[in-house]
Amino acid sequence: MILGEPTSEQTRLFDLMLGMQDVAFESIFPGTSCGDVDRAVMRYFDQNGIGEYWRHHTGHAIGFGMHEAPFLDCGDDTKIEPGMVFTVEPGLYVPGFAGFRHSDTIVVTDDGIEMLTSYPRDLAGLTIRC
Repeated sequence: MILGEPTSEQTRLFDLMLGMQDVAFESIFPGTSCGDVDRAVMRYFDQNGIGEYWRHHTGHAIGFGMHEAPFLDCGDDTKIEPGMVFTVEPGLYVPGFAGFRHSDTIVVTDDGIEMLTSYPRDLAGLTIRC
């Protein structure tokens, strides 16, 4: 959430965060590995010169608990299968300024993903005007 009118820097960083989440969504499909999803997001960080703002993996599975394996992390080679449920929440964190992260829950389908979250992903929908 942003309180007040977003600055140009907040808008830029928010858009970069959405971009990395979109890369993750596009990378999740049956047969790929959890690590491949995280590596695709890491390439996005590098291509956009924001690697210094990385702090954690792209996401994790949800089953009986809220945080459980497999993880969308470069160290996890678990193959993604239909029916798996993940949070997709890569974030970028600028020391002394702000953090930008949106967590969405998806289920893997036979040919990609289905979004389970219905929370706004646009900047206007996440801005509280004062």
